[in-house]
Amino acid sequence: MTFVTGDGVASILLVEDAVELRVLIRTYLEQCGYRVYVAVTVAEMEVQWRLMAPDLVLCDIQLPDGDGREAAQRLRVHDQAALIFVTSCSDMAYRIQALDDGGDDYVTKPVDLRELAARVRSVLRRRALRPTSIVLGNWRLEVIRKQLCSPSGATASFTSGEFGLLLALASSIGHAVTRNILLDVISQRSEREVTERTVDTLMARIRRKIPPAAGLMDLPRPVINTVRGNGYRLDML
Repeated sequence: MTFVTGDGVASILLVEDAVELRVLIRTYLEQCGYRVYVAVTVAEMEVQWRLMAPDLVLCDIQLPDGDGREAAQRLRVHDQAALIFVTSCSDMAYRIQALDDGGDDYVTKPVDLRELAARVRSVLRRRALRPTSIVLGNWRLEVIRKQLCSPSGATASFTSGEFGLLLALASSIGHAVTRNILLDVISQRSEREVTERTVDTLMARIRRKIPPAAGLMDLPRPVINTVRGNGYRLDML
């Protein structure tokens, strides 16, 4: 059975440098009814991901020109595609790290095609059920409206660039997000040249827009902290 998202068949970006395995997986998934794009390197993955906007990315970790985990984590900041990592390493610590790096699931080689298809269906089902808002304690981040709503009902609206940064921080709440990743987020939303100074300027604007804590002294409030030498971190304080 093919899993359908929205008005069409789900699309999958398969990132695998081993020719035989790539052909095998692509053929099987296409027989299952999915639309499958392929990439062999990190560079190709970045182009295909941004161009095709797949519903799910099936990514080998060890690629010829880099680490698939690092690249996928960077790209996923501004595109919430589902993500399954594929690797020959079965070490538990390695698998846990891959999931901590943002993977929705993890498949080891040699790949059982029926199991892979089942995991793809499961991850896509979970993705389809993702809410259009992110809960931050008693606060709510409205993804479609690009707004932050406080428990008192006050709302703050953000530009596309501002909201992209806020969403990146909210997706990794409690953890630092580097300036390089945030810079990449802005680059996807602006045709103008952007620098680290652009990130700092937008962060200052976001901080000013977050509704005040008046009347909410006993409730945690989203606070953006600067992590010196690294980037920024969103905490609920």
